[in-house]
Amino acid sequence: MVDAVQITDAAFFESPIIFMEPISSSSGKLQNGLLNGKAIWETKGSRPSLGYTDREVQRIREYVINRGGFIYMPTHGNTEKALQPALRVLRQVLPEYQLTMIPRDHEIYNSFYELNGPLRFPVRKMGNTILHHGPYGQLRGVFIDDRLAVLVDTEAMIHVMDGAVQKPFFGHYQDRNKILDEFAPAAARQLVNIVVYAVTHGNISDYSNYIPESALADGETDSVPQRAPAAADQL
Repeated sequence: MVDAVQITDAAFFESPIIFMEPISSSSGKLQNGLLNGKAIWETKGSRPSLGYTDREVQRIREYVINRGGFIYMPTHGNTEKALQPALRVLRQVLPEYQLTMIPRDHEIYNSFYELNGPLRFPVRKMGNTILHHGPYGQLRGVFIDDRLAVLVDTEAMIHVMDGAVQKPFFGHYQDRNKILDEFAPAAARQLVNIVVYAVTHGNISDYSNYIPESALADGETDSVPQRAPAAADQL
């Protein structure tokens, strides 16, 4: 299990993408019970109803607005209830920006793989338990100066990947594990696109001018970047 990235960590400003799981449960379990374990970045605390401290809000705003950071935020559906934790966080840290639909022709769908738009979470229910709320819908995001800075993944592709590894279904529902396995490669392609977009936009780790070695002519390999930009180069 990946440890949480603390907002106060020095590495916070060095990460081109932050995976945020905006839940308020102190148990560390996702609200729909599909996956267990520690969320990558939670909103819990000694006073969770108050959200982040002023210093934490300032650092998040610095990361997203001034540093060009990217936040990936999955939700378990697109209903008001499913979106509530994410909206609560966004209202606190980015109140002047609106959460809008991401158009299907946005660059995030062709930054690496050519996709036709967002994928659909393949399992909606387990018996009477709703795992993913609401009908299929477009992904949503927050744009800052035409740059997609926050992606609210209402189809939670990262949890398709988690489920394919953890096999969360049991008993006569275990066939749903096979569905996640079959869908995982498609989810991985969408997540690759998200990561590629994050590292080719903004100022933290800008690879917008990267040229793959396979695309270079003979004798030009010296121009291929050999490492990520050093932290000192990004300030």
